[in-house]
Amino acid sequence: MTIGPKLARTSATVGLIVICGLVLLRTDPAPETDLINKLLLLAILVIVPLGLKLAATQDANGNHFFAYRLAVALQPVGAVCATGSLFLDQSVRVGLLAAIWFAVTILIAVFGLWRVLRLGLNSAAEISLDAGLIFLPVGGAWLVAARLGIQPLGFGDTIVLLTAVHFHFAGFAAPILAGLAGRAIQQRQTGQGIMIGVVICLTVGIWLVAGGITLSPIVALAGALSISVSLILLAWIVVTLIVPIEKSWLVKVLLLVSSGSSVCAMLLACLYAYSIVTHTVILDIPRMALTHGLLNALGFALCGLIAWLITGPPASNSKQE
Repeated sequence: MTIGPKLARTSATVGLIVICGLVLLRTDPAPETDLINKLLLLAILVIVPLGLKLAATQDANGNHFFAYRLAVALQPVGAVCATGSLFLDQSVRVGLLAAIWFAVTILIAVFGLWRVLRLGLNSAAEISLDAGLIFLPVGGAWLVAARLGIQPLGFGDTIVLLTAVHFHFAGFAAPILAGLAGRAIQQRQTGQGIMIGVVICLTVGIWLVAGGITLSPIVALAGALSISVSLILLAWIVVTLIVPIEKSWLVKVLLLVSSGSSVCAMLLACLYAYSIVTHTVILDIPRMALTHGLLNALGFALCGLIAWLITGPPASNSKQE
């Protein structure tokens, strides 16, 4: 099989089968940690290869960049190593297993940087796609920290792991989905200004949420509000501008589920961030993983990416060199 988008799609398909088989296996005695681990596995085994398939970019000669082809080829290897690391106790050797996945994410980021050099920064849709690719190694690095048992700045293991999850879903999947939606409306005047707002709020929010873990709950709340605004605007674009012109009823349903899930998930995220700021018990981490986590992972990211996989990623208007 040629190394490229088709291999990425095959890897995602196999990954989905594998994750279904792993559902009944425990990665950790604590139920909330086990669920968080499995959400991360879904990202590594399925979400990332789907994102690579949909973000594939060719040069003027019709060739895929070397870092892209290498990332696609090594993604299954990195995914197997990351999966194994989550079933083993924290140690240096287990951290080295996770580091193989981290290396794959770096290659993906290099592909994102190559896209920036090729396509420039003239399109909000392409900037969003680039951001998702470039942000991913942050999630890979936090996975390594989690499997080494390192607790930066005194964070507990759960927070370290949640940061890895954050950058695989909010940092990678959300910008990819926003970029694909932006491409789909690039021929229209309606929605262009909103799309710019989506990209700005999403990019800023991703870092505010991550930074809020270090700085203060108020910063995290600001980040949650920023991401929420971006995904609500994205849902508006998808529901009002994309779904009505989509011919496949299955794609329509998947896009509606994705949009609705993202809005619900972010409302829960804001509620959780508010509860931290006000020191009130509204939602705890186990409930957030069970509600926000599943809505974000299965509803928003997985359904959204599968919808674009079925209908085909919209072509980019950005000029390639």
